Amino acid sequence: MTLSALPRGMKDIDQREMAIRLWVNEKIRNSLRKHGFQIVEPSAVEHLETLEVQAGHDIKNEIYWFKDKSDRSIGLRFDLTVGITRMVASNENMPEPIKVACISNMWRYDEPQFARYRCFYQWDVEIYGSKGAEADAEIISVGIDILESLGFKEFEVRISNRKLIEGFLQSSGVHDQVQMENIFRIIDKKRKISDEQFVKELKKYRVDDKQVQRIVNFINNVGKPASLLKQIKESLPHNEKVKEGLDELIKLVYLLQIRNKVKHCVLDMSIVRGIGYYTGNVVECFGKGNEEIGAIWAGGRYDNLSKLYGRDRPAVGIAGGVERMILSLERSKLLPEGLAQTPMIFVASVNEEVKEGAFEIVDALRNENISTEFDLKDRSLGKQLEYANRMGIPYVLIVGQKELKAKKFTLKLMKENKEEHVTIDQLMRKLKKLDT
Repeated sequence: MTLSALPRGMKDIDQREMAIRLWVNEKIRNSLRKHGFQIVEPSAVEHLETLEVQAGHDIKNEIYWFKDKSDRSIGLRFDLTVGITRMVASNENMPEPIKVACISNMWRYDEPQFARYRCFYQWDVEIYGSKGAEADAEIISVGIDILESLGFKEFEVRISNRKLIEGFLQSSGVHDQVQMENIFRIIDKKRKISDEQFVKELKKYRVDDKQVQRIVNFINNVGKPASLLKQIKESLPHNEKVKEGLDELIKLVYLLQIRNKVKHCVLDMSIVRGIGYYTGNVVECFGKGNEEIGAIWAGGRYDNLSKLYGRDRPAVGIAGGVERMILSLERSKLLPEGLAQTPMIFVASVNEEVKEGAFEIVDALRNENISTEFDLKDRSLGKQLEYANRMGIPYVLIVGQKELKAKKFTLKLMKENKEEHVTIDQLMRKLKKLDT
């Protein structure tokens, strides 16, 4: 192993990718702010038992965990929902509903895969303390707003309801909760396996041929909300779970209609979310033409998780992968040109004698919030220009004795290979205008 090598599944983020990430994060933060969400940051390190409460003891095989110097079992967070829920549950004084969000990284010790590393980033949006469909609609609305702010137009929000599907399975003879959760997990991965493999997986859990056909027919129900709701209402069996799930879906669709968000939505009975803590409406969002990337964001209602951490609060949330978002943006050619952390201007000194005056100009530009660079290696003017060109810095201000005396400087426009003569005031006005 060389000291320059990274552990498997990890990656560095270079300047270009970081510039893209900063732009994406700013768009997300603006959408969160408009919708009244407050940014938080749960601890990256949790007691292992805190993580096991939600995911079970087997989670140790999928995460980074270790014994600390006091022989305590500690784990790195594998998602943001657990930490935020634990944090909110420990604070009894927060006024409800609690609308919080986070953009940060997490770790999973699983096999690296397409668009997913062992350390990856997500944005996460949660509402605690509201059990109505209004909160579900708010979560979906902010997810749609984030995509629209990034320039996405072709995407589909696929919605379903766990209670509705649970009621359907009960009517098909599935009553054991463990069996039902296993069926949910198989349905959740149907897009990733063949039809033959799907049937084979179901039969592992005591699902007979008749039940398999009923399940296949049911999860193939996909369509626009209004028409599919009518069809489902007429064809589904009548039991308490089906009624509850159907009522929740009807209310959610109504709220999305009056908020003008339903145009992006379809009902899809194959959306179940494989994680067992979901309790009501569930949702996954896909970019059209980029479905193989996976869901851009997903989530749903999870009313029972908070009480595991000491406070019983209904909750709903969604989360999206930042890496998947960037990949979708690149494939859809939606990343704007010029995303970079490159300084706007380089102040070049002709010789040692003018450096004091050059530093004053650098400070004046920076005080006006203009990104400014200067020479740190005592290079010749030619070498400074070469460096600015290689860095992609668009403007170079040349400072010499004559320029300082006349208070008028040569400004090189590097891309156009042109020159202008400007005062510092003229330069500032020009750069501020370009920066907007």
